Amino acid sequence: MSKTFGVGDLLVLTTVMLWGASFTVIKSAYAEFTPLSFAAVRFAIASLGLLLITALRRESLSFARSDLPRIAALGVCVVTLYQAFFGIGLGLTTASNSVLIINTAPVMTLLLVAATRADRITPRQALGVVLALGGVVILVGASGGLSAGHLRGDILTLLAAASYAVTPITVLPLYRRYSTLPVMAASMVFGTLLLVAIGLPDLARQSWALSPAAWGQLAYAALGAGSLGYLFWYEGIRRIGPTRVAAYSYLIPVLGVWLAVAVLDEPFGPPHLIGAAVTITGVALARWPTHSRSNRA
Repeated sequence: MSKTFGVGDLLVLTTVMLWGASFTVIKSAYAEFTPLSFAAVRFAIASLGLLLITALRRESLSFARSDLPRIAALGVCVVTLYQAFFGIGLGLTTASNSVLIINTAPVMTLLLVAATRADRITPRQALGVVLALGGVVILVGASGGLSAGHLRGDILTLLAAASYAVTPITVLPLYRRYSTLPVMAASMVFGTLLLVAIGLPDLARQSWALSPAAWGQLAYAALGAGSLGYLFWYEGIRRIGPTRVAAYSYLIPVLGVWLAVAVLDEPFGPPHLIGAAVTITGVALARWPTHSRSNRA
């Protein structure tokens, strides 16, 4: 893989901007959407987008019957549970807290890997776990906890991060047999069907007399941060490798928090800054690969 800046880097940086901005865009959309109706429609559109991209690239959606339960489980975790917890949680907490808490998912993945004894946690990674979780505690306290009504949203967002954390463990066996795009498309379709079923009551109550801005926010979240974001991200991984992509991913919470504070005028004082710094440092320590893993990537 080339060490110079190229198309793969550009694709990943584009995704960083799309995903970093999505927290502010989605939070703004909740002025007219309920969280579950937004998530259901968003992923129905995103699924169709991925299916279209898969067809245009002429990739097969044929899977062995024995792999279908794993694809379904991936969809439940990445789409159904993640989006339900994330959407409702974001409606109850700040976009700043949401982007920082969601980005602790790699730390939770590390804990799951250690719990299943698939790998050993190094002392550096253990320190990262403690710092990341400690940073979340600082963020929750800085937001006022129960008195500010954020605690429930923060807990739901943590559950969203935990749902996403199982992704690497679930998806890796599939990636050994199939290319990325068909696995993503199939799992997203399955997860979206369940998400729509869960969101039916909200969809029935949702007023569809929406402003052009709200429709634009939905389109951005569905096609920009959704279909294109996933496609660019995984194409970037293919081109430049997971280690280099991981380094770029640390820009997501930085950009996400900056936009939330600048656009939504969210409070972000010294306690929030300390919590953010501790969280990002912890995730970096826990996630950054050792030299041996870096060489294998």
